[in-house]
Amino acid sequence: MDHTVVFNNLQSVLQAASSKCKVIDEKFPSKFFEKDPARIFESYKKFLKPKLDGEGNVKNKDNLPVTTIAEKFSKNEYVKRPGAFYRLHHDIKLVCTLLIHFYPQGTRTYQMVDKFYKFATELLLRECYRYGISMVEESEEQYSDEKTLFNKQVSRDFIKISVGYSVPYAESYYISSGGLDLFSSTISKSQLDHRVTEPPNSSFVSNKIVPQAGNEIAPKLGFVAANVSNIPDPTLPPSEMMTKFLHPNWYALPTTVWLEYGDFKSWAPSFNESGTVLDAARRGTIWLEKTGYTSLWKLKNKHKDTLTREDSEEASNKETNNESTESVSAGTEALKHNDIAQPIGVSKESSPQKNVESEQNVGNTSNGASSIEIDEHQADDKETGENNPVSSPISSGSLKIKLENLYEWSPGNNISDEEIQVITEGNAHKLVTQTLLELKEMKRKRVKSKKVSKPAAKEMELYYRAQRLLREVMLAKKVESVPQITAKSFPVLQANYMGSVPVVRTIQTRKKKYKK
Repeated sequence: MDHTVVFNNLQSVLQAASSKCKVIDEKFPSKFFEKDPARIFESYKKFLKPKLDGEGNVKNKDNLPVTTIAEKFSKNEYVKRPGAFYRLHHDIKLVCTLLIHFYPQGTRTYQMVDKFYKFATELLLRECYRYGISMVEESEEQYSDEKTLFNKQVSRDFIKISVGYSVPYAESYYISSGGLDLFSSTISKSQLDHRVTEPPNSSFVSNKIVPQAGNEIAPKLGFVAANVSNIPDPTLPPSEMMTKFLHPNWYALPTTVWLEYGDFKSWAPSFNESGTVLDAARRGTIWLEKTGYTSLWKLKNKHKDTLTREDSEEASNKETNNESTESVSAGTEALKHNDIAQPIGVSKESSPQKNVESEQNVGNTSNGASSIEIDEHQADDKETGENNPVSSPISSGSLKIKLENLYEWSPGNNISDEEIQVITEGNAHKLVTQTLLELKEMKRKRVKSKKVSKPAAKEMELYYRAQRLLREVMLAKKVESVPQITAKSFPVLQANYMGSVPVVRTIQTRKKKYKK
C-alpha cells in the first residue's frame, strides 16, 4: 500500500469535515514543531513570546512565515518527512487550540472546532492501526522481529497520538439552595481549552462528573472480607490439637495420564489432561528433578568405572608382554655365551660316557635353540601386531563404543552405496520416485489385508531411504521458506458424560382388537 494514497484520502476527508469550521485553511507558523504532544500549547507560547510586542501584535511579520494544513497537503510535505501521521496530528491540534481560545466558550463555532479535533484525531488513530495491520499482512514473515523503517514510524506515531489524546471529564455547575442541591446540564468545554471555567454567578461551583461504569451489582461484604465468626479468641488457650487440619500433600492430586493405543498411537493423543491439577510438562520436570538426574548420575559413574577397568586391564597386559620378551632375550644371550666358551677341538680318545653326554648336550642345545627361535618369531609377530593394528583382528575388549552414538542411532542412519552414487550424479529424483512407488505398493498390499499388521523390514527400509533422499534434495536446493500446511482438525479426548445419554426411542402402540 502506498502511503501517498492514504494521505490523499485523508486530505479529502478532512477538507469535507472542515467545510464549516475552516480548520485546514487557518494559518499557523510553519517553523514551529513540538515532539511531545502534551506540551504543544506551552511550547507554542514560548515560541511566540519573543516575537510579540507589548500589545500582543507580531513585531515583524516577514520573519514569521506561516502556512496552512491544506497548503502542506498540496505540497506533499507530510509524505516527504518522517513521522507523517504525527506531524499532521500536531498541526491539527495546534490550529484547533488557537481557534478554541479565539472563539467564546459554548458558541456554535467553538463546538464545531472541538468536534472536528476529536473526529480528526480518532481518524488518524484508526488509519495508523489499519495501515500497520495491512503492512504486517503483506509481509511474507508475519512474526519476524525485523520491521521496516516506515512500519516503525507508523507504530511510533500511533503511540504518540494515543498518549496525547484523552476524553476529559464533563463539568457542570452546582448550587445548594436551602436543603436542596441543584445541578445544571454539562458544560460544553473542550479538552484544548486551557482557560479557567468562570461560572455565571459567584454562588455557582463547577464540579466534574464521573462517568458511570455500568449496572454492575457490587458483591456483598461477606464475599470480600473474611468471616471472623469462626476465628477463636486469641486470648483463650487452644482446646484441640488441629483435628480439622488437612495438608494438601496427604491427597493424591490428579495428574496427567499417559495413553497407549498400540498400532494407532501415530494419530491418537498421547496423554489425557482432563481434570488434572498438574500438566504433562510440570510432571516431567518433577520426575527429572527427583529421579532423572539421579539415574543419569548413576549411568555416568558406571560408564567411568568400566572405562577405568578396561584401561587397567590393558596396562597389565602390556606389562606381562614386556616381561616375556625380556626373559626370551636373556635366554638367547646365555646360549650364545655357552657356545663361545666351548673348546674348538674334541679328542677322540675320550670315554664313551663323555661322548654320550656330549651328544645329549648337543641335542638339548639344538632343541633349545629351535624353541628359542620359535619364541622369537612369536614375539616378533606380537610386536608387528601391536605396530600394525589393521592387520591384526580387533579384540572385543579393546573396542570402545560411545554410548551417546549408540543411543542416538536410528535406522535412518544406514546409507547405501547406491544413494551416495545417485546423489553425486544428481539423479536423486529418479530414485526418490522409484522408492515412493515401491513403498506405496507395499503399503497398499499390507492395508488391503483384513488384519492390520505392522510394516515389514523392507517397507521400513524404503521409508527411511525416501526420508533421507528427500532431506538431501531439500538441503541441496537451499530452500529458505517451506509452506507449512497445518492440520485444522486433530483428535482430542472428549469429556466423559456423567449420567445416561438421552436416546429417542420409538414407542410401538398396540392395535386394539375389537370383537366382532
